[in-house]
Amino acid sequence: MMKLFICLLCFLTYAQARTNLLLVGGGHRPVEAMKEFVTLAGSEKSHILIIPWASETIESAEIIRNEFQSHNAGKIEIVPHQLVAKDLEQLLSGIEKATGIFFTGGNQNILMSVINEFKLADIFRKKFSEGVVFGGTSAGTAIMSNPMLTGNADLTVLDGSKVELTEGLGLLPSGIIVDQHFIIRSRFNRLGGLILADKAVLGIGVDENTSLLIKDKDAQVIGPTQVLLFKKTDQNKLEISVINPGTGFRF
Repeated sequence: MMKLFICLLCFLTYAQARTNLLLVGGGHRPVEAMKEFVTLAGSEKSHILIIPWASETIESAEIIRNEFQSHNAGKIEIVPHQLVAKDLEQLLSGIEKATGIFFTGGNQNILMSVINEFKLADIFRKKFSEGVVFGGTSAGTAIMSNPMLTGNADLTVLDGSKVELTEGLGLLPSGIIVDQHFIIRSRFNRLGGLILADKAVLGIGVDENTSLLIKDKDAQVIGPTQVLLFKKTDQNKLEISVINPGTGFRF
């Protein structure tokens, strides 16, 4: 009985640890990162859903589909751009079968409003915990933390109270906030201000054209530029770590 209990405990620990998350900072999606997403989703046996709700059109979703196809993905579906109630049953069936789910860029507030309207957040979180690989670019990356940056902020000051937050999907561990297009759009102030204001214990800034691939608790930078980490070490003191391409860190 004791051996059975230990084996069951080991199985549950292993099952809970199998999470994979790809955060793309916007712009061009690194080829190696998209290839790894397909591999984690099952390669030729993969069933990938592309969710375009953040965008005004499905053009970016179609480009992403072509990228996945170039890496020999199996079945790829773009879910309805304008989701209505009659589509929900088919969508839920697709989510249940999916081995990979990827969110396009656009407006993260619109994306989360659709997720909340159709009560999909807990369903997505459950699939993520079960091992389905999730990913997103730009707005699709922003939703991966909870709280989530809305995009509304005063970037001229280092003041976390001037940065608007709302509920995100929250696939990243609690206490982490992610920002995107980070270096190229000079978003240091809003992420640094949030960390100084104790709105989170860790801030992750993913630059444009670059990605962060997180396998369980191990994160690796894939792309041409860097990912920055912000931590508060003491009152009014920030520690900023620059994570270069090909290197990483552990949560």
